Amino acid sequence: MKNNIKLFPGSVIGLLLGVLLAAPLLYSNIVMAPDATSPELFGVDVVYAYIERRNTSIAADAYYLSPSTNPNDTLEVTSILHEIGLNITRYSEDVDICDAKMEVYLITVSSNEGFIGKLKKHQGIIHNRSTIDQNRLFTAIHEFFSKPISGGGGATTNWPVGESRMVFKSGGGTTFVPTFGEPETIFITVTRLGWVIMNGDSTECVVLAEPEVVSEVQLDKYGDGFLYNTVIPEDELSQIDPLQAHKKIFELMEN
Repeated sequence: MKNNIKLFPGSVIGLLLGVLLAAPLLYSNIVMAPDATSPELFGVDVVYAYIERRNTSIAADAYYLSPSTNPNDTLEVTSILHEIGLNITRYSEDVDICDAKMEVYLITVSSNEGFIGKLKKHQGIIHNRSTIDQNRLFTAIHEFFSKPISGGGGATTNWPVGESRMVFKSGGGTTFVPTFGEPETIFITVTRLGWVIMNGDSTECVVLAEPEVVSEVQLDKYGDGFLYNTVIPEDELSQIDPLQAHKKIFELMEN
């Protein structure tokens, strides 16, 4: 098995050294390169985002806190809930020279008062599914791109150049800071961290030393949370749950 990892530049080596030592059987050949030579596969735009901090009551026995915890107690838990809609457009044909390519993104949420949280997103194309070990593909993403961060994503075998598709990140942020003060505005920044290319039994991980900003938006106060919206008509916003906006957006796309 041949595995190549391209790192840009030396500052990344220290960051990933622990991972490289922990996984010598998966990635054994490190190839240095001066810059990224593969064109971007996708263009990414945030077109909808809603962030809400919500206090909920849960039974204490839902969590194992300590032997002294009374399971009949009720705990107050603060959660950061999100619905983030990304419009992703395929730019490049370069996937045709390999069996699969997956781009990896970091979604960072912050406010005028500081950091709130971050999420990981991957998106790609499996051009030749019969030759791809998807477990190895997703293991590469997990090991080399901020593995402590909650993530997810998908891949497809048919995505024409120039076609745009909507994808969503929804739920609660496991790495979010629940007590982020009382900000006036919230910001979401999406950066491209790099990509994974597979060709037969070869896996190549390209980790950018300086993540590339691909989309950045500002959310303003709306109801109990913060909203950025370019796709739902303003007179229809009040009729939907802003944390379930994907249902309305897909309805509008069908029409």
